[in-house]
Amino acid sequence: MHTLYVLTIIVALVTLAVCQSPADLEKFHKACMDEAKVTNEELKKFFQNGMKYDAAKENIKCHTKCLMQKHGVWKNGAFDAEAKAKELMQIPKLKEHEVQIKQALSNCKNEKGANECDTAFKITMCLKEFKAQID
Repeated sequence: MHTLYVLTIIVALVTLAVCQSPADLEKFHKACMDEAKVTNEELKKFFQNGMKYDAAKENIKCHTKCLMQKHGVWKNGAFDAEAKAKELMQIPKLKEHEVQIKQALSNCKNEKGANECDTAFKITMCLKEFKAQID
């Protein structure tokens, strides 16, 4: 059960929304763990240590990019802010925050890293800061 909780946090961090079903969540997570060669223990340690940018290894960053791809917000090597906005506007809790969401996406979409994994992770960390403001 603890693993499912950690997985839910991971997807929420990446997508700011919950997956369509727990089965999808598990499927995406496992596929991305294999693709990025990251373990549950590495992810758990990263979260327990406060999810600090400097503490994220490349495989954790690539796991984030993979999850973004699976959710359709990372396409052709770039973040699709429009797709993310549409996804977020489907969440009832966030509908009253449309202006803030668009501002956050505008502020975060141009983050650049050393490579695609780093860029996806930087965007995620930027969006995480926004999410903390509306929780």
